Amino acid sequence: MKQKTKYNALLIAVSAMYAALIVGGKQALAVLPNIEVVTLLIALCAYVWGAVVVFPAVNVFIVVDVAIWGVNTWVISYLIHWNTVALAFWLLGKACFKHKGVEITVATLTAAVLTTLFGVVTSAVDTLVGYTGKGFFVDLDNYFHRFAVMYVSGGSFYITQIVCNVVLFAVAFLPLVVLNRRAKLRISFDN
Repeated sequence: MKQKTKYNALLIAVSAMYAALIVGGKQALAVLPNIEVVTLLIALCAYVWGAVVVFPAVNVFIVVDVAIWGVNTWVISYLIHWNTVALAFWLLGKACFKHKGVEITVATLTAAVLTTLFGVVTSAVDTLVGYTGKGFFVDLDNYFHRFAVMYVSGGSFYITQIVCNVVLFAVAFLPLVVLNRRAKLRISFDN
């Protein structure tokens, strides 16, 4: 029982560490438009450490971002997107890839697709939902036209974000997975 409690405490600490890394990574790169490490860090955490670590880390990150930036429609997009990234990579982490090349290709393609969907989700939410000091409201007037304008206007940011994540995943994901698996194994053996 004591060993299980110690192991659970270590998982809570890893979750807190990832929450801090995600917040710090986002803030460190905030001056560069849509260059981000949030996707990589959430994917890595989910892939190696699993649901019990990643979902608390993701939601702490979102709460901290709300404390920093305040409430607006982006909160809805973040709740949808970052939890989807966590879910997708948690499920991928359960797959047994026989070849490292396949593993990195699948991870990179998954990141590219999810990053592409981020642009769709944020445009959809920002077109559908508005926010004032009195709360959220829904606006369905001329929705599809406004969505198209919103999505196209963010095109350069979305492309930058997709390219950034493809490069990051292709270069850094697998080495970081190896390091995290070693740390996880060490924690498991120490208990």
